[in-house]
Amino acid sequence: MKVIRVMCSIQEGAIGKTNIKRLEATIPKIYHKHFGAGYKLVFMWLTIPYGQAWLAGKRSTASSIQLPVEDGLPSDRRHPFMAEVCAHWQEITGCNKDEIILASTDFSHYEEFQQVMLQRFPANKQKVVMLKMLMGFGKGWLKKGYLNNSITL
Repeated sequence: MKVIRVMCSIQEGAIGKTNIKRLEATIPKIYHKHFGAGYKLVFMWLTIPYGQAWLAGKRSTASSIQLPVEDGLPSDRRHPFMAEVCAHWQEITGCNKDEIILASTDFSHYEEFQQVMLQRFPANKQKVVMLKMLMGFGKGWLKKGYLNNSITL
C-alpha cells in the first residue's frame, strides 16, 4: 500500500474539527474510486492563524490542498478526480469555488517540492526542523484528534 501525505493549509476557524473529520473520511473514498484501493492517505493540516492570510486585500478563508497522483496521469483522469474532490470540499465546508486551491501534481514533483521546502533551512538544521514539525503534528493530534500544526506566516 502506498502512503500519500496530503498537505492541507487552512485558515484558523474556517473549517472546524467536524468538517475536517468528514473531509478525511470522504477524500480517500474519492481517491480509491478513481485510482484503486492501493493507497493510504495521511492528512496533515497546517493551520494559519486568523488574520495572517490575505487575498485581494481581504482576510482569506481559502484552503490549499496538495493531493499528489501517479506520475504521468493523463488530464482526462486527473481533472474529473480534482473536480469531485473540490465539489465535496465545497459541500462539506460550505466554501465557494474561489476558496479552495487543489494541486494534484505528479508524485515525483510533489516529492521534489517537499525537498526544496526543506532546503530552505541550513543542512545542519534540517533534521531539527523536521523533528519540530513532526512533534508539532503529534501535539496537534493529541489536542484535536487529527494531525495538525499551526504555522505563523
